[in-house]
Amino acid sequence: MACSRVVLAIAVLAAFAVYPIAPAGSVRITFTLLGLYAAYAVGLIAITYRREQAERASPEWIVHAIDGGWFAAITLVITEPGSPFSILLTFVLLSAAYGVAFAVVGRTFGFLTQSDRLSREAAFTVARIADQLRPEVGARNALDGAMRELRVVFDARDVMLVARDQLHGRLYRWGQPAAGGDEIVSDTELQPADELTYLFPSPAEAWYATAREGDATGLFDVHCLDRATGHVRRRAVNLPAAFLAATSFRTLLVLTAGGDGKWVNRLLLFDARVGARELRILDTIARQVGPALYSLERLSQLRSRVGAAERARVARDLHDGVIQALIGLEMRVDIWRREARDADLPSVSQLEHIQNALRAEVLDLRDLMQRMKTVSVDPKFVLDHLASLASEFQRDTGIVAHFVSEVAELDLSPPVCDEIVRIIQEALVNVRKHSGARNVIVRVGVRDGFWKFDVDDDGRGFEFAGRRSQAELDIDRKGPIIIKERVRSIGGELAVESNPGRGARVEVWLRQRTHG
Repeated sequence: MACSRVVLAIAVLAAFAVYPIAPAGSVRITFTLLGLYAAYAVGLIAITYRREQAERASPEWIVHAIDGGWFAAITLVITEPGSPFSILLTFVLLSAAYGVAFAVVGRTFGFLTQSDRLSREAAFTVARIADQLRPEVGARNALDGAMRELRVVFDARDVMLVARDQLHGRLYRWGQPAAGGDEIVSDTELQPADELTYLFPSPAEAWYATAREGDATGLFDVHCLDRATGHVRRRAVNLPAAFLAATSFRTLLVLTAGGDGKWVNRLLLFDARVGARELRILDTIARQVGPALYSLERLSQLRSRVGAAERARVARDLHDGVIQALIGLEMRVDIWRREARDADLPSVSQLEHIQNALRAEVLDLRDLMQRMKTVSVDPKFVLDHLASLASEFQRDTGIVAHFVSEVAELDLSPPVCDEIVRIIQEALVNVRKHSGARNVIVRVGVRDGFWKFDVDDDGRGFEFAGRRSQAELDIDRKGPIIIKERVRSIGGELAVESNPGRGARVEVWLRQRTHG
């Protein structure tokens, strides 16, 4: 178009120079106007080489309007019939028609191209996340992989998922830290008061917010996605002060989903790349991945229940079969040992050794049964359950066991209570197997805002002397491995204090603010 304008301007200027059709006295004016029009056409060519600036400074409709102005100025001067300036009129009309047609077709094609690009990008992301949603991976690892993919796709600093259990009123938070940090998703149970901090009333199911420059009042420009129409509308929203105090960000991408009515979930991406395009991509991903992730969680729960039922059946078979047979055999060996002792036979020591081995195997099988059983402890009765563990331990092993509690009750979630019971069980098993202790104390208390759980024995202790934190135990590859894993899974801290030849103490610390 720019080149055509130059050719046309020069051609008309040449035609007018050869055959000037103009009233007397207006030839010089007309020639000047044509010269200026030619310079204008050349200037437009120069501008088109700076495309970005041309698009910003000279939209098509402005160029067409200027063309019309030039035509009006020249034809006002040239009124003679047969003037070559009628060509300018034809050019202006054709260029205007071309501009309108190009704008309509270009915008339509651009919209389709943009939609296709959004669909492709969302499809690629869904495919990568779906690769993580395999039954053998597990719901926890699948969630880890999905959050990692979202962080990469939207270039987010942090990713957080907050979920509320509608049936039990529990609030949980999963966090995917920034790149370069610990890649494991950390989960934390929040206090009920934190619900309005993270699950505050939302302006829409899907929205993004950008901080206003120089505004310290908490006012954000929020753009909300209307799922019915696909339009993104802008609003000014004050985010809750508690949320702003708990987090820091310049941009925020948010999606809220209700699940099946049992859970309310909110996904938050901090300092992510935001825009209408990103908002639509996130909404598309959530629509396709959300049901699959929920189904995987349900499958994981079903598998857990089936596994628990099978383990309970095996535990019953062990108790009714193998353990009873070993106890019967141990009693028979005890009778033989007594008869040999009364007869002063040399086989007394061998029979005693066999009897002790059988008794140890019975205890090991009972420990195995305890591990196989599904532990589901009501938080109201967890202290009673720990006291029962100590009593059963003393009855089965002969080691004197005491339970001491400095608190009347523990305000912990059922999953955390289950893990605490497992940790104490594992610690007592280690005391029986490895310590050679005669006394053990299980203690529950509160210290400096932490719940504290101790298992203290007077046995031979560990191979090191002094107190070691969990990090130091990991570096030295020492300490009880299973206990370390369980403590880490509930966000606690482990410490082991050892005095070789005189005993050891295993301590578990849980922050009350997180688990209370």
